[in-house]
Amino acid sequence: MQKGKPIQQRYGSGRKSQNLNLQKKLVIIGAGFLLLVASLAGVGFIVYKALGHSDFFQITSTSIQGCRRTTKNLILEMSGVDVYSNLLALDPGRVRAGIAANEWVESVEIVKDWPNRLTIVVKERLPVAIASLDDGLFYLDQNGVAFTRVLPPEDMDYPLITGLKREDWPRTLKDSQLGEALQFLKYAGQGSSILPKQNISELHLDGAENITLYLVDRPFPIHLGSGRVGGKYNWLTKVLYKLYKSKEFEKTAYVRMDYGRNQVLIGFDEMVQDR
Repeated sequence: MQKGKPIQQRYGSGRKSQNLNLQKKLVIIGAGFLLLVASLAGVGFIVYKALGHSDFFQITSTSIQGCRRTTKNLILEMSGVDVYSNLLALDPGRVRAGIAANEWVESVEIVKDWPNRLTIVVKERLPVAIASLDDGLFYLDQNGVAFTRVLPPEDMDYPLITGLKREDWPRTLKDSQLGEALQFLKYAGQGSSILPKQNISELHLDGAENITLYLVDRPFPIHLGSGRVGGKYNWLTKVLYKLYKSKEFEKTAYVRMDYGRNQVLIGFDEMVQDR
């Protein structure tokens, strides 16, 4: 009896074929999806371009708020917005950058009011002092930025800060003489009748550890030293109050707030004594 050939069976060949077919289908579906997305993107771009030139989104009203030193006409000119501008195509970043180029402008907010109104809100820098530098006088804001030159007959009724040099300008106000000087002015601007900001003529920074204050009504030196700004301001108001009340203010030659902790040295034209 002749033996037949052994029967050989292969396992997995059908499953492999199914996997290949599935992969092909996925590739086709993926390619179709990408083609659909690209088509939609192209159509969307065409529609966006068309709407970007549509009269429906043409800006009919531009409201400008926050102008004090600047003017609405100047801000509008720097914004680049005109009667041909389209609200949909308008680039807020470009408008913001154009306006922020003005030295008086600290920040700009752009608000789109659909479909055709635009609001520009300007926050201007507020000068708190005038800095005397080698190249002239500059307005100084509360952040220690000397942002624009003072050109007469502009308002110069601000305390003068002297002793500053651009090459020595602090990178941060923290733990700096400039920061302490601005902090002192902040305390003075809170409404004290004894030492108001209006009665501060000059704050001189010596670059070391002393700030010297000069008053408007009588410019004798008041040596503030460094540190404990709030405490020294409050203490100085009490000292000045006593000097005004005792009629000794006109005889005062100097005041040293840096004489010692919890001590003030007052010098008079006729004599020197501790207070």
